[in-house]
Amino acid sequence: MTSLLKAKNRINRNGVKEEAGRVVNLSSVTHHFVRADERRVDGKGGIPRTGNHDEDFWRGCAAVGVSNNTYRESKLASILFTLMLNEKFSKEGIKAVAVNPGSVNSEIWRNYPTLLLKYILRPLFKMTYLSSRQGSHTSVAAAIGDVPKGVYLQPYWQPKKFALEQHRLSASFGLSYGLPFPAFEMLGVFVGHAITEPRLPKDGENGLVSASALWKVCSDIVDLP
Repeated sequence: MTSLLKAKNRINRNGVKEEAGRVVNLSSVTHHFVRADERRVDGKGGIPRTGNHDEDFWRGCAAVGVSNNTYRESKLASILFTLMLNEKFSKEGIKAVAVNPGSVNSEIWRNYPTLLLKYILRPLFKMTYLSSRQGSHTSVAAAIGDVPKGVYLQPYWQPKKFALEQHRLSASFGLSYGLPFPAFEMLGVFVGHAITEPRLPKDGENGLVSASALWKVCSDIVDLP
């Protein structure tokens, strides 16, 4: 689907290039917890990971029964896929943004036991979690906002020591933060949306080596050139 957005830049009446399309990928705070040094199952008792988020790592994520937590791995993959889209196709007018909706009191919890959900979880979530409307804020902002830079949005205020010292970024993006503690990206004061530094693999290229490995594995799986 993403490849269908590839198109030539459009030029408006003032001679300014316009976006050819925008991709919004849904990530999560769980992307902070994707380690590359845990053991994995291969049907023979277990194999160590390579220690890097490389092609072998991503192939293990895609293989049935190998990874023990594909959910959080998919959320890191969303961010790295976003990086790669911007790296490959920004000159063609495509912009990609990854977002964390926050902890949301939504229907994602519907399969929990009825009594537990009704009398304990729902009342607790109502007090501490974001509403569905608030949870959609980062996605909507990423889709239609004037995103000035960065690839990751999250919805919570961060302590001042994490705030990046800079002027107002744009009319729709006035907050920008450095890498936060994961706990501050789970619960907190709702601010709508803020550009925030994600936790990328330490590959020496700000995640691009790992992103390239992910792209190669995905291309092989779906048989893209």
